[in-house]
Amino acid sequence: MKKLISITILILFSFFYSLGQEGSNPCRKSTEGTDFWFGFMESRNYNTNNHYLEFTVTARENTTFTIGIGNQETPYNGTFTVTANSSVQVKIPWNMVEALESETIQDKGIHLVSEKPVNLYALNYDRNSADVAVIYPTESLGKEYFAMCYNVNIHERNDGNYGNGRNSQFLVVATKDSTNVLIIPSKVTDQLVPAGDSIEVVLNKGEVYQVQSKNRNNLSGQGDLTQSYIKSDKPVAFYSGSLATTVPATAGTSAWDHLYEQIPPIHSWGREYYTVPLKSRDEDRYRIIASTDNTTVNITNKNSITLNRGEFTEIVLYSYEPTRIFADKPIMVAQYSQSNRVDGTGDPFMIILSSITQSKNDVTFVAYDSDIIQNYFVNIITLTSEINNLRYDNSAIGNNFKSFPEGDYSYAQMTISPGTHRIYNTNEDRGFLAYVYGYGGVESYGYGVGFNLDLVLDLGESINFNGDTLLLCHGETRTLDAGPYFDSYLWNNGDTTQTLMITSGGEYQVKTKTIDGCDLEDSIFVYMSHPEVELGTEYDDGCDPYAIELDAQEGFDTYLWQNENNDTLSVHQIFTADKTGEYRITTYNKYGCPARDTMNLVVFPVPNIEITGNKLICGEKESELLVNISEAPESVWNYDESFNWYSNDPSLVFSNEEHKKVNLQVTDWGKYEIYYELKTVDGCITGDTFQIQFQPIPTSDFSFVEDPDDECKGYTREVLYTGNATSNGNFYWDYGGARVIDSMDWNQFSVSLGAFNTNPYISLHVEENGCWSLDTFSSRIGANPDFVLETGKARGCDSMLVQFKGKLNIEDDLLFEWDFGDESPISNDK
Repeated sequence: MKKLISITILILFSFFYSLGQEGSNPCRKSTEGTDFWFGFMESRNYNTNNHYLEFTVTARENTTFTIGIGNQETPYNGTFTVTANSSVQVKIPWNMVEALESETIQDKGIHLVSEKPVNLYALNYDRNSADVAVIYPTESLGKEYFAMCYNVNIHERNDGNYGNGRNSQFLVVATKDSTNVLIIPSKVTDQLVPAGDSIEVVLNKGEVYQVQSKNRNNLSGQGDLTQSYIKSDKPVAFYSGSLATTVPATAGTSAWDHLYEQIPPIHSWGREYYTVPLKSRDEDRYRIIASTDNTTVNITNKNSITLNRGEFTEIVLYSYEPTRIFADKPIMVAQYSQSNRVDGTGDPFMIILSSITQSKNDVTFVAYDSDIIQNYFVNIITLTSEINNLRYDNSAIGNNFKSFPEGDYSYAQMTISPGTHRIYNTNEDRGFLAYVYGYGGVESYGYGVGFNLDLVLDLGESINFNGDTLLLCHGETRTLDAGPYFDSYLWNNGDTTQTLMITSGGEYQVKTKTIDGCDLEDSIFVYMSHPEVELGTEYDDGCDPYAIELDAQEGFDTYLWQNENNDTLSVHQIFTADKTGEYRITTYNKYGCPARDTMNLVVFPVPNIEITGNKLICGEKESELLVNISEAPESVWNYDESFNWYSNDPSLVFSNEEHKKVNLQVTDWGKYEIYYELKTVDGCITGDTFQIQFQPIPTSDFSFVEDPDDECKGYTREVLYTGNATSNGNFYWDYGGARVIDSMDWNQFSVSLGAFNTNPYISLHVEENGCWSLDTFSSRIGANPDFVLETGKARGCDSMLVQFKGKLNIEDDLLFEWDFGDESPISNDK
């Protein structure tokens, strides 16, 4: 909160910058003048006994002044006198001049006219929510503005009413009759004008028009009126800020405060700003708003930001981050002190920073003692080469300065005492910028003390260069704009318009004039950057799968590969293209200028070929093969003589040859390799290979070898394979429970039958080259012994009678084999 309590706190400006020189130069504007129109926005008003409005007049020499309210011709309280290097404070009842509510014309403008130049400061005071603004003279006003406010944080009073429901706000004060004002709010207004709609109002001299956001009860569409646009056909004074809010405006943050700042016209904005942390604070907030589309903003040690006209960004910088903010087009920068619940003592305030082009040479200010503000500070910014030329109360202060991390400037954060102080540069050709601020428990203030509001003619500068050099990328056009604030223009090519469209490099110069005699000129060198990228080919084709490596060459900062639909394909230097389409490369050099090249690739479709059929033909010498053709339209391959069938063996005969099938016939058994080749209309050749076997079916015949001398004829048989399989065949015998006694050649062996199987048979399966025989079966063979074993009663504890009963003649020469496991037999009787 820029807190000033009546007379107790006062910052005085007294600019000793050759009054005669400023008066003789109609281009030079400042905060010092003889004619002022100003007004007060609505503030918190919890206690009418403590709520008042006050303005302070300071002068470098004795003078008188009068005050008018609205369109009244009778001065308020007659004529006032102020002596040299002193001040006069004038209170006005708040209900006479404080704007109330939203979107109504009110006759509450204040007009101050002095005999000689003075400086003017306006204070809107309420308990714990006061704010002060530096007032610009009428000659420093403009016709085009953007509002700078802050986010909404509604504060509910103890009685349940919303004390600051119409939180975000701005105020227009007319200086002439029949002033047409166009207002485009960025958020819905209190009277429900939607964001982006137009408000058109005609104001007469001394009338004010306040616009507030619709914030009561947290309705949708409410919010921050920053970015609201104001344009008039005659000069107006413009103020913006907040009825009361916290910084930041987040849930749980308390310490609301009134924000009240006069906003500089767009024609006085600059491109280079330096931010100095507020001493004793952990961090500060900043807002940056652009006047022109495609404005690039560089912030030390931060990523670049691109803003369009009227767009803003908010950043946080810490106490150890003095920062250079540099843009290629004019911007406005505001610095915010945070609420005491976030950042120690003190409350919010907002300072509109000045660009380095608006510096002053000599400033005197007085800070009166106060029980509410305990700590006073001043931040000073100047060229590093000038720090030893600066004086504070006639003392050198060069050892207080530190260099900014970037740029040619240095800064000082000085603790000061209450009283009158002077800062000046002994080099009359150089100046400085200064900001005074103070903190108490729940009180604070801060605003600039050394700045001009000169009419600026600046054709710009590119971020990439130092000095008045503008970057122009080859193939692009750029508009040089001298600004709408002059009455005549003359370019060095003879053009007499405000803007000049350029397409080539070189030096450009413009001379401008206003009807009141302000003559300015500016020149700029336009550097044409013409990077080139060459892919080496415009067209290529091949049969799928086909790929080509595209190299966009080294030496560029960034690469962007895209297709004909502008889809991003890659961001690397080398890209492999493998599909039909257009491939576009855009490279950017260190200046951000593009180079482009394009090539077209055609990857001809190639069908996928798959021969299908039986790979093993048993017992036959002919077959049919089919072909699956996929992944390509039929028009690509379906034409006469586009296919060919052939084999590795001329004895194989093809018949009924078609695209998708063929008949085969062989004369000999064996393995064959079949080839199929297909040629597309684009000349792409593809195909498939198929291996097939034609094999005989092996037989599974076998016989028993008869031997009349074989005494075991009824119980064993010698088996002989009599089929056509060779030794490469696989034989699968089933003996029905018998067992092989001995094994001879692969096709002959003996098998034990009889007592070891109750249903003796032999069957055989034969496989050779994948072909199988049928089963062969032989029925019962030889004797089938019939006997059982019975056990009788045990004799004692350790023996048992086992009896053999059967149909065999016990007198026969039989062999009995007993098996008692691990036990030895007691007897071995038949």
